[in-house]
Amino acid sequence: MKAMTASTARSSFGDELLLRYRYRDGSVQAALPLRVVEDSPARIVAWLAEGTDIMYWALVDGTDPRSVPLEERFASGLTTAPRTWTGGGVLRVIPAGRPFQVLHFWDGSGAFAGWYVNFETPAVRSGNRLDTVDWHLDLWIDQDRQAHWKDEDEAGAALLAGHLTAEDLAVARVTGEAIIGDFDDFILAIGDWRSFRPPIQWVSSQLPSGWAS
Repeated sequence: MKAMTASTARSSFGDELLLRYRYRDGSVQAALPLRVVEDSPARIVAWLAEGTDIMYWALVDGTDPRSVPLEERFASGLTTAPRTWTGGGVLRVIPAGRPFQVLHFWDGSGAFAGWYVNFETPAVRSGNRLDTVDWHLDLWIDQDRQAHWKDEDEAGAALLAGHLTAEDLAVARVTGEAIIGDFDDFILAIGDWRSFRPPIQWVSSQLPSGWAS
């Protein structure tokens, strides 16, 4: 697979793109069909519409891992299971070569709510597919630029269970602190999408065949 570089073939506005999260053993954790907003050497920006059928991380019986106590979340095998994206559409920005992805959220009235920074391995691209590994630690930045760490307990449990390394977690921490310390650089990397609205015809997408291959 090719890293996200300037030589990578680019998609056009509205093209379909599949974002996949993988476990450390290479198996698929999640698969999210998106529509491209921007595909440039600097970043990929794509829309995940509400109602889209996705695959998402799950316990072996299909249960959502976050519905069980933390001490049970990584105690047994993990797989992926069908879900539907709910709660409104989100804009995802994946900066080239950076160890994070940024989800943009709006509230029910359409007002921008904030940035959700998901720390993960830099995305690797193969055609219209992107692959990454989640590091479980996240950062929420509200519309007033107030930042709050999220899922620190889950990241700690994932570390103990071998689902991420101490080095991964250290990179996530340093990257998050840099974002908090220089918000202008953060916006320069991801762009300012607070006023973005998707085309009205961008309704829910379907998972492509062979999404796991």
